[in-house]
Amino acid sequence: MRAAVVLAAAALLAASPASGQASLLRLTWWTDAGFPTPFAFSTLGPAGVVRLTLIYDTLVWKDERGLIPWLAESWRISPDGTAYVFTLRTPVRWHDGRPLTAHDVRFSFDYYRRHPFPWVDTSIIVKVEVRDRRTAVIHLSRPFAPFLENIAGVVPIIPEHIWRGIDHPEREQDLGMALGSGPYRLVDYRPEVGQYRFVAFGEYFKGHPRIEEIQYVTTPTERQILAVQNGQVDQAMASTYDVVRTFAGHPYLRVLETEPLSIARLMFHLDRPPTSLRPFRQAVAHALDRKRIAETITRGPAPVGSTGVIPPTDPWYNDRIQQYPYDPSRARALLRELGYQDRDGDGWLEGRDGERLQVELVATPIRDVELIQQMLREVGIDVRIRTVDPATRAQLGSEGRFQMLLALHTGSGGDPDYLRTWFTGGEASQFARGSVMRSPEYIRLARLQARTLDPGRRRTVDQLQLMLSEELPTLPLYYRRFFWIYDSRKFTPIATRGGLLNGIPLADNKVAFLPR
Repeated sequence: MRAAVVLAAAALLAASPASGQASLLRLTWWTDAGFPTPFAFSTLGPAGVVRLTLIYDTLVWKDERGLIPWLAESWRISPDGTAYVFTLRTPVRWHDGRPLTAHDVRFSFDYYRRHPFPWVDTSIIVKVEVRDRRTAVIHLSRPFAPFLENIAGVVPIIPEHIWRGIDHPEREQDLGMALGSGPYRLVDYRPEVGQYRFVAFGEYFKGHPRIEEIQYVTTPTERQILAVQNGQVDQAMASTYDVVRTFAGHPYLRVLETEPLSIARLMFHLDRPPTSLRPFRQAVAHALDRKRIAETITRGPAPVGSTGVIPPTDPWYNDRIQQYPYDPSRARALLRELGYQDRDGDGWLEGRDGERLQVELVATPIRDVELIQQMLREVGIDVRIRTVDPATRAQLGSEGRFQMLLALHTGSGGDPDYLRTWFTGGEASQFARGSVMRSPEYIRLARLQARTLDPGRRRTVDQLQLMLSEELPTLPLYYRRFFWIYDSRKFTPIATRGGLLNGIPLADNKVAFLPR
């Protein structure tokens, strides 16, 4: 039976696109993002999970205004916040023509309990009740404030008739298994070169997609702008302000600017000296001119990093956190209090044992590293750079094999629950893993804010920012806006409020590909 289902799905995926829709959109990323099912995509950055959204739908979604109904046309929440009653749209069909029902919603979350969706933790869901084909009630073990945005708006609903009985879903990478209810069907995937080909699903419940075919091609980051100028791709990404000036007045290439939802931050290992010493981390904070770093790297007025991690542009930002203004003399004073002295008069600090104060910084080869090394050199810290590729950097961070690590990743937007996931070991994105707070009080408050539904009472987030600013497990340097250069003759992307899914500033929002 299963073989017949998969073969039928594969045959449907190979069908020719509908006539009357001839547009082709070529998008790009810097690496392969894995096979696009909820079990085989890559968590090395956000591209994999965003690509899933073309194939699979979620109960709710986001556009430029924020959360909007999607598979669910409406919902209501129980007074205690532990039950969400979703009313599904009808008709909604899977790519093979079968109807999507509340039974598929129940199956999806039951299946993720046995085979976890790696981007978010769904263990808070205790059961899904099916009242009828259109009504699903999701019961939680406790209230969870970001449930709609971080679970209902992120977790793909999968077809029961495809995945039932599959014991190792990560191994299933035939095209027929990438079958969802989304606006596009996967018809080709070449992992060796990171290429994908999606074609429009003509029976999509929002209408036939305006873009008939979407292709993803791999392009090194440093070549993306040239690729879009040469017409090799129709959209490219940059993280520096100069592209706004470059393309001002261009006849058809435009620039979309996102919120500053990408963060550049130093992670400190909290169990290895000298980074385990809070005065040392404070000295590093005073030694770095973060404003100069931000403006040098982004070539514009980027928001300077907040020691409470949440960006100053965010409504959850706490402006009463501990500040560390650029002050090299204060940095030297803190290091002297730790027993470090310039005993030889050569500018390098030494400990009481006569050993030079030396730390290793793990990073990819970017300009930030040179500035950090230079500024810490000026206060007597010898920084040795360990240059690695992004995947290795993510692995070292996840495994805690570093003293200092320079991380650049998305996610500093959307619901502030990331203050819990980033610093209590619950983060899915490999790029965001690193420093973990072991403070029982921090963990208690992080869990408390997550289950507090009243936004006014949820200002526990303020306390978390204050604790982070005092303890400094990480030092945010600046926040990056992404600048998406796109061919306006083909389409117009949208800036998703709060970022796609749980705070991702990519421009691949499927809303832009649909009739509006």
